Amino acid sequence: MTRLSNFSFLLCVLSLAWLAGAQIELAKNSSARMTFATLNYRENSQCDTLKTACRAQNSTHNGIIFPSATPCSCCQTCVENLRLGDDCSVGGLGYPVPAGICGPGLYCKVAEGDEHPTCQPMLESSKCFTAQKEYDDQREAGLIGHLMQRPECDGDGNFQPVRCIPGQTCFCVDEEGNRIFGEAVHTANIQISMRCECSRLAAKARKLLNSQYPVLSARCDSKGSYDQLQCVNDMCVCVDMHTGQPTSDLRNVTKGVSILPCFDKRLHENFTYLRDCENVKLAQIYDIVEFTDNDFNVLEFDRDVCQPDGFYDRIQLHPTGGYQYCSDKDGAMIENFQAPLNTRLAATMNCKCAKARKLLLDSKSLEVPECCPNGNYKSLACRRGECYCVDEDGGQVGIERPEKDKQKLPCYNGGDYCPLG
Repeated sequence: MTRLSNFSFLLCVLSLAWLAGAQIELAKNSSARMTFATLNYRENSQCDTLKTACRAQNSTHNGIIFPSATPCSCCQTCVENLRLGDDCSVGGLGYPVPAGICGPGLYCKVAEGDEHPTCQPMLESSKCFTAQKEYDDQREAGLIGHLMQRPECDGDGNFQPVRCIPGQTCFCVDEEGNRIFGEAVHTANIQISMRCECSRLAAKARKLLNSQYPVLSARCDSKGSYDQLQCVNDMCVCVDMHTGQPTSDLRNVTKGVSILPCFDKRLHENFTYLRDCENVKLAQIYDIVEFTDNDFNVLEFDRDVCQPDGFYDRIQLHPTGGYQYCSDKDGAMIENFQAPLNTRLAATMNCKCAKARKLLLDSKSLEVPECCPNGNYKSLACRRGECYCVDEDGGQVGIERPEKDKQKLPCYNGGDYCPLG
């Protein structure tokens, strides 16, 4: 194990992005030849008109456009999206190219009692579509509260990357719906700018590497997209915030980083790039390398000291070692949210409420959540005369009741809204 290997993942990410850029340049160089071949073919042949499904692209008629099986793939063909219950074909070797496939969220299956396959929901293999069905069933039974949101899934049955708590914050989730790094105040257009690509990559890296030590990945911004300035060792480059693909030449971190178009003196440190927490994290990694090189056993790290944006993680251990506390990005305690070590308050501590509360207070929001002493959300919240139960992310669970009847809620628990586990 060497110091260089600790940067391998980030180098891999940026190298892949560079490779994609090189492929684009190669495509540009051959575009003239392809354009000539396309024009020549179209002069002597005529492309079929696309089906209505692909030309309309609305709620009832939609499909996927592919290059057709013609010389130079000059024409286009339409594969129509079939709807729930439509007849379909599972295909196989030697089968003709299908004219239609089951649309997003559906797959071809022989349902019980049917003789032929039809398009059925992806319930067995998708947590997200299962969650949608549970939501729809609860809504039909009158068990959905006014702040509850229907889960949003992509065409493969994975959770969309952003979940929002109305009136509070939006945060990133992975493909299985688990909360990951990245949070911002909820606004009407937040999901246009917040896509969590970098945050999802960092979460995948940690899961795939399964390391007991801190993991380095590309630096994210606070919303989970890529920080537009990325540096490895002493070289820096600008990248696209949503793809991570380089958009500039390389510059030396101590000589030319400040002239890069993505350098922002409000966000980035001139000459150093690394933030205080990142320096602490690197020191930990160097210590681990030194200890392992000398055949010492290194204890597993319970928590990474830094977030993927390079600032301090939301839970920090106080230097005295007596308690842990909810931390802002600079490592300072948020209000007085803390918990003594070796207690259930510390064991269940997540500081999600404390972080959301700080975001909302900093943005001068009129409504902010009330938190437990350890920075977690209280299990019961009240808003504008209505009370309701909440999950650990602050999302409403079940229907609301007038504040005078809050004792009828299942989370009332005798007025103790800060359960220890």
